Order: sequence, then structure tokens, then C-alpha cells
Amino acid sequence: ADDAAASPQPKKKGKGREKGVAEAKEKMPEPLGLKEILAQVNTDPEMATGRLALSGLIVIGALLYSQRFLALCERMARAVSHPTIMYKSKTPDGEVVIIDDYREAYWWLRDHTPSDARVLAWWDYGYQIAGVANRTTIADGNTWNHEHIATLGRCLTSPEAKAHAMARHLADYILVWAGGGGDDLAKLVHMARIATSVYSDICPGDPTCSQFRSLK
Repeated sequence: ADDAAASPQPKKKGKGREKGVAEAKEKMPEPLGLKEILAQVNTDPEMATGRLALSGLIVIGALLYSQRFLALCERMARAVSHPTIMYKSKTPDGEVVIIDDYREAYWWLRDHTPSDARVLAWWDYGYQIAGVANRTTIADGNTWNHEHIATLGRCLTSPEAKAHAMARHLADYILVWAGGGGDDLAKLVHMARIATSVYSDICPGDPTCSQFRSLK
């Protein structure tokens, strides 16, 4: 019993570990705030040099990209600003002719219709009707309402009497292009498909509107 009382008691490891952690925390530096970090970057010569180098690379990259972007903008501007309402073509005997039907039609609308007239046409021609003919158009390339475009398609693909019964409430004049190439007859199946996506009576049971393909 005396030997047991005289033997040293083992140290408790838990308290020593907690003390070591506390001392380590005291020695750890306080985290720097954003202002301190920026001040250190601005005053440290090595970090300032690295910052200048990085800034230079960013500026050079931006300049190189901007040159490519400007070249792309130039090409796109030339492509989309081409006067597509007039075409050059050749007759079978080789004679060069200028097809000016679009401009003539738009000028006819400008000169022979009231200034407040509304023109119903497929949306492809909306900007040209507004810009060249100076008349109000029912739809153009910025018409985002799908049902609006579908209604135009229904007017342009329905039988004449039914189409007139609808169109008379929407516009004063109807412009339809014909004559081959990319005219409205060629676009008829696309008009019908858009129309039938809203009005099921255009192509009942045929979502691709194959019946309109044979009319090209």
C-alpha cells in the first residue's frame, strides 16, 4: 500500500493538449483583411512587379481579342447590310438583268396607300415594309409572340374566303410574293407548320404539313 501511494501519478494528456492548442492559437497571426492585403500588394516590390506583369498580359490579350472582334463585326456588318431587295441575274441567253420587284412593290405601297395603312405580310418582309414603304407592318423580325406569327401563317395558308374573313380585321392590305425562288409559295410549308402549332385545323393529323409541299 505504501509503494502504491509513493508511485508518481500519470499526467492527464487532455489538459496538456488543450494548453498546446491554446498556445498555438496565440502564436498564429491575425488574418489580414482586404484593405491590409491590398496595402501589402501595393507596397511589396515583388508583388507589385507581378501585378504589373499580369496587368500587361491582360491588356495584350484584350487588344488581340478586340482586333479579332472588330474584324468579325466588320464582316458581319458588310454581310447583313447588303441591299438584298435588288438582285442581279442572267437570262437564258446570257443577258444581265436587275430584278427590282421588291423595291417597286414597296414604293407602290408608299405612293398608293394611305400613310396610316396596315400591311399584312409574312414577317420576313416586315422591316423592309416599314423602312422602304414607310407603312405599318403586322410583324417583322423582332416579333417574339409565337401566336402572333401563327396567326399570320393561318391567314396566308387558309382558303381565300376564310383568310379574308380573318385578315380584314388585322390589316388594310396584304402583300404576297410570287414568282419563284424564295417566294411565299416556297415558304408555304413553313408558314403552315408554324400556324398548325397553334391552330390545329391547318394541318389536322399532320404536324409536318406535308400537303403543302406539293404546292411548291
